Amino acid sequence: MSALTLHVLDQPALLGRLALVPTGRPRAAGPGRFTVGSVTIDPRLNGPRRAANGGFAAGTIARHVDADVVTVVLRRPVPLGRELDVVTAGRGGIEVVRRRRVVAEARPGALHEGPAPVPPSFADALAARAAHPLVGFRHPLSDCVVCGPSRSDGMGVTPGPVPGRPDLLAAPWVVGAETATAGLAHFPAVWGAMDCTSYPAAALRARELCLLGTMTASVERRPHVGEELVVYSWTREHHGRRYETSVRLVDGRGETVACADATWIALRRRRRSYRGEAERP
Repeated sequence: MSALTLHVLDQPALLGRLALVPTGRPRAAGPGRFTVGSVTIDPRLNGPRRAANGGFAAGTIARHVDADVVTVVLRRPVPLGRELDVVTAGRGGIEVVRRRRVVAEARPGALHEGPAPVPPSFADALAARAAHPLVGFRHPLSDCVVCGPSRSDGMGVTPGPVPGRPDLLAAPWVVGAETATAGLAHFPAVWGAMDCTSYPAAALRARELCLLGTMTASVERRPHVGEELVVYSWTREHHGRRYETSVRLVDGRGETVACADATWIALRRRRRSYRGEAERP
């Protein structure tokens, strides 16, 4: 069986779509290791400026692991528009490598088994998005393809505090045709929606800049175009600059479509820059 290259296509109508392109036989990448494909993230799919959205990157990378639950560890910002090698790493895992430097790792994973809060309603998710504390301000994540409120080609999944439940973040997601193929949302887009909404509520309140470190996710199904969904998250643990959060994507019946656990790391001495400046109309 030939190896496969996973690319996120660059056509606007196919935001996040995966194309599987044969690359020939796996080639040796060291003792017991083989390069089995490559990953390229479209330049439009940014989170921080000039780097890939962590959820889109993790969801794309996760497709190389044969497991229902996959853990992706982002070792450094995933570059945009660069072909990255996918190398076998043993025990069903892989590494994503650029110029012999490990950019990310992925392996079969396991989700936290604790109970989840009652999901907010779609109306509450709309109110939470409107309450996002940084709408109208420029900051390092304001152009994110998932949560950037000013992105005309983005997903509009901008999380904010749920009314009456400030420790819960939520966002609505109405699946658009630009993030779907044959009426179903792209797999990396589901990871992307959960990534941004899994941001720590306390860090968002304090306008503290955090970056995604690890994401473990399971996608039960790919939602349909036009489907109204709610993404919501809560923080399980907080130790120093490290936050452990969980997130769920639910449909109109409150049934789980996808779920994930995430580790976020707060950057040192970045609170002032995260406050940013008001955007000009």
